[in-house]
Amino acid sequence: MTFTKIGTCHIDASAQICSGAVIGKPFRPLLGGSTEDSLDITTTIEKEVYVGYYSIVGSGTVIKEKVILDDFSIIECEVTLGSGTLVIYRAQVCNEASIGEECVIGGFMAERVVVGKRSRVFGRIVHSQHDPKIAWDASDAEEGSAIIGDDVFIGCNATVVGPIEIESGAYICAGAIVTKPVPPQHVAYGVNKIIHYSKWQGDLQSSPLFQQYHGASRSQGTQ
Repeated sequence: MTFTKIGTCHIDASAQICSGAVIGKPFRPLLGGSTEDSLDITTTIEKEVYVGYYSIVGSGTVIKEKVILDDFSIIECEVTLGSGTLVIYRAQVCNEASIGEECVIGGFMAERVVVGKRSRVFGRIVHSQHDPKIAWDASDAEEGSAIIGDDVFIGCNATVVGPIEIESGAYICAGAIVTKPVPPQHVAYGVNKIIHYSKWQGDLQSSPLFQQYHGASRSQGTQ
């Protein structure tokens, strides 16, 4: 079995595309029967990219050099994946999201989410859905998306909701629910419990993630 190429695609000769992958997949039909014209947008796969078995890359997406998509990854339309990023655990990155260099993405990334460099995301980054009565594909249904800084860690089954900022060097514990901004070098756990890493009781306090900021100003406030 070979991979499928749809529409205009630029695939570097050094890229490895595994069997069953789909490159340049257009966006699904909209509710009501209309479609978005995405076939004429070039899909770009740069040098030394690996696209695993049965992975999907949407139309207009740009995958920078040395990105690895593990098997069954879903990258929707007009996404940007920075160089050296790894997508694993059947992760899904939705339309127009932007992922920085050297990230590890193993969760769900909603539309238009922005992630900085060297961050690791294993949870779900989702929209607020404050008005679930708006038609799903209506033009006014678009919501703001989260911004994730550099060197952020988001643990398994954590959920970040709404257009909030998770600033550089923040750590979101596994299973946490976060609907408020998280300042730099803070730990979020439980439901919107946020403390400076220096107040954390446990080994996480000595994590190299935080030690790179040792000696910097320590805001001790809690939220």
